[in-house]
Amino acid sequence: MAVYPNLWAGQRATADLLTSMLPLHAAKASATSRASTIAISADPDLQLPVVANAQYLIHFYFRISGLAAADMDIQFTTPALCTGSYGVTGRLAGASAADTDARTSTRIAFNVETQYSTPSTAAAQINHGAGRLITGANAGTFSVDWAQTVSSATASVMESDSWLMLKRIA
Repeated sequence: MAVYPNLWAGQRATADLLTSMLPLHAAKASATSRASTIAISADPDLQLPVVANAQYLIHFYFRISGLAAADMDIQFTTPALCTGSYGVTGRLAGASAADTDARTSTRIAFNVETQYSTPSTAAAQINHGAGRLITGANAGTFSVDWAQTVSSATASVMESDSWLMLKRIA
């Protein structure tokens, strides 16, 4: 079983060592709205630094809302040379606002836009998931990027209480 970080007898417990054991966490204190745009860009709050040649477990929870005709494209953007994937459970493209809609779960690669359903401006939809990120030779930023799928003057919203967590495992 791999353990991160490796701790050895007599090793000093430095602040950097202890900090490396903690999960990285980003959360939205307030909502971010985007209207009339289909160009994805990083959410100002949902970004975390990752180091080169490491592995992370990913866990996320998004509350999103917006006009059903607009929906939302979401992409996890990584530094170059990263691999891995994630799964999401929630309403993906084409779902309606009915409570009886089946939730879908699918495997998604990083750096690929995926359409999430936003069937209501009045009630946020929940999407959550998990995955594994394997960084290559490049450190950088792991971010949640998003925009409307179809441009609309009615804003699509990444609601407060949305969050992203990375836990380094190797």
